Amino acid sequence: MQREKIKQLLCWVSVAACMTAIFCFSARTADESAAQSGTLLGILQRIFGDNLFTDFIVRKSAHFLEFAGLAFLFNLALHCRTKRLHPFLSILFTSLYAVTDEIHQLFVEGRACRIGDWGIDTAGALAGTVGFLVLFATASKIISAKNGEIIDRTDNL
Repeated sequence: MQREKIKQLLCWVSVAACMTAIFCFSARTADESAAQSGTLLGILQRIFGDNLFTDFIVRKSAHFLEFAGLAFLFNLALHCRTKRLHPFLSILFTSLYAVTDEIHQLFVEGRACRIGDWGIDTAGALAGTVGFLVLFATASKIISAKNGEIIDRTDNL
């Protein structure tokens, strides 16, 4: 029982840590954000050339990946808490956090609130949830095969 509570706590602390990291990234001014993505941008510019499209890819990929990770962690935390899968709640919670992230950027120098960024964040949430579900189904099949059982985990959806 105590071990289960510790596991749940660690899952929710991971969600909070990811949300905190996203908040901190969003709190950086436009110049600070540009400097942060400069290394990756430099590599991509050497490969694809120096253009605005390359910069766009780096910035939007960051949005997508941050929120994919958050959705993955929401799925994990909700499953740890309830022993059921909650893909729609995970996407909803992540998308709502993306809204607050965009609003937060209104108050940061050089940053803006963009509906397109929220859409990319929500697409990331969907991808993170799909990734979690695929990993969960795969792990369930491996564990079932190892134990010699046949268990249908789709009833948790």
